[in-house]
Amino acid sequence: MTPSALRSYLRERGQASLPDLTAHFGVGVGLIEDLLAYWQRKGKILQNTAVCGKACVQNCGQVVFYRWQE
Repeated sequence: MTPSALRSYLRERGQASLPDLTAHFGVGVGLIEDLLAYWQRKGKILQNTAVCGKACVQNCGQVVFYRWQE
């Protein structure tokens, strides 16, 4: 898992949550958080919080999404 792999994924997908990223790359939360922090320091990733809109029995509450900024 490299910083460029995360960049490519977010560019292609548009945005992703932390659970999406850990599932896609099959790595731990810590590594994803470190890579997100790396890109955030460079001003390349924006963090948005949204209320989950899923109509399921699960109460997701607020979900944080990460979006690539060109």
